[in-house]
Amino acid sequence: MKNWKWWAFLLVGTSLCLCAPTAFAAESAGLHTQLPGAELWQPYLDQSPVDALQVAEDPWGVLQSFCTSSLFQTLRESIRGYAALLLFLLLSAVVSLFLGEEGDHSWCDLVCAGGCGILLWEPLLEIARQLCAQIESWNRFLSGFLPVYAGVLIMGGETSAGAAASGFFLTLLCLLAQALTAFVPPILECFLALSMACCITEQSCLGNLCKAAGTLLQKGLSLTGKLLAALLGFQRISAAQLDRTALRTGQFLTGTIPIVGQSLSDASEAVLAGIQLLKSGLGMAAILILLAEFLPLYLGMLAHLGCIVLCGTLCSLTGNNRGQALLACFASAVRCMMACIALFFGLAVTGTALLFMLGGV
Repeated sequence: MKNWKWWAFLLVGTSLCLCAPTAFAAESAGLHTQLPGAELWQPYLDQSPVDALQVAEDPWGVLQSFCTSSLFQTLRESIRGYAALLLFLLLSAVVSLFLGEEGDHSWCDLVCAGGCGILLWEPLLEIARQLCAQIESWNRFLSGFLPVYAGVLIMGGETSAGAAASGFFLTLLCLLAQALTAFVPPILECFLALSMACCITEQSCLGNLCKAAGTLLQKGLSLTGKLLAALLGFQRISAAQLDRTALRTGQFLTGTIPIVGQSLSDASEAVLAGIQLLKSGLGMAAILILLAEFLPLYLGMLAHLGCIVLCGTLCSLTGNNRGQALLACFASAVRCMMACIALFFGLAVTGTALLFMLGGV
């Protein structure tokens, strides 16, 4: 697969299918309620949009339910917003048709490209505002969730993993969220203005240059996501090995004490088993919360992209080269924003899934 975000989707589905029965067993047995500190993690379990039983029975149906209710509303709003643009392009095509083959079409193409830019400017900025608001919301959620989750990991004997969850992983997400929310809107405005300035000129190479810049930025975000995901995986595997070695050593030393040591070892294994179940349930609940908010937003961006591509195809059929070049640049801008939201979501889901899929007794 060329885009790393599809690996994030695959990881989400695999983690849900593998860990949903375990989390449901923890919920049925009520083991997590017997552990100290339930008042800290119980709110995160309650925030989950579905319970573990539904995920265990039909994981893919649960994923579809996240976007079914809002998908049609998102598509309807997107189509309504682009109705004016489609009407404008149709009127431009009619005017160009009346001019005939001998008429001067350059001014018509210029007006059409300028009108497309004006009509699409505000919708694209609104997408950027939604992206930043969603990332800030996820950042606040993870800033409260990861320290609690780190406490559960430490309580389960995974000291290195807990320190990494509340240290390196949380710091990485906070820095990434601050960078995206600070730079996405101004960079988008500069890119839109530069695209309009380049595409209304007679030099077609300038429009292609803007489109290539957008494609390069998208590939850069994809490569950044792959590198950070690999770094998280390497760090998690190293922490899991350290924690497993320390835990096995402690259990071995405790088991060498006659009579009392064996009882303590059996009791610790029972407690650790409950903590492992709690860890799976908490991690899956966090992923479901993020996924329930990610799918509608991402599909909404996909709807915007589809409308822009459709308008670009209409410009191509009517011979409006300037409008086609401008819409191609705007489509590249939407793809870059989709890559930004997929970058943050993919790292958050990948890191959380690694925390409860690796390690433990």
